[in-house]
Amino acid sequence: MRSKNIKIGKKIRELRKTAGITMKELAEKVGVSHLTIHRVETDKVSPSINLLSEIAYYLNYPLSSLVTEEKSVVHIKGNDQPLIESRKLILKILAHKGTLNDHISVSLGKAEKGEFISKHKNEGTELTYIIKGKGTFKYGQDNYDLEQGDLIYHDGKEYHSVIALEPSEFLNILFVEE
Repeated sequence: MRSKNIKIGKKIRELRKTAGITMKELAEKVGVSHLTIHRVETDKVSPSINLLSEIAYYLNYPLSSLVTEEKSVVHIKGNDQPLIESRKLILKILAHKGTLNDHISVSLGKAEKGEFISKHKNEGTELTYIIKGKGTFKYGQDNYDLEQGDLIYHDGKEYHSVIALEPSEFLNILFVEE
């Protein structure tokens, strides 16, 4: 097996700039010289795991994401997308957490008439697009009527449930921050 050299310098530079931190400021925070940060960002030197850990910490970015290669294309075969079935719901997991990145999962659902997602809470935020059908989204004490073409985005920390008023299809994206 041949190992790949992962160039993380560019990624560190982009993260640093996004955070609004200069090379000098990052160098001071992680305890190295400005020149060392420059060499790391231009891939002239390979940083130690300790230095990478410090950089990731100060940039508020997961260390594991710094050392993994980003994919330009993600192709998930239909047979590799698991189905979860219950009495009133069929959920196809298009991309589970970790497939696209560590914070997103995407699923496609088909629901029969009636309550198909019972009252629950979850970490993160959700975006749901109604492809077909009508339903009611219950969020805390509020109800939202949903129909084909509607989109609803919410914080999952509040109790919520969904009732299909007729057979329905939807696309759901769950965003979970660590």
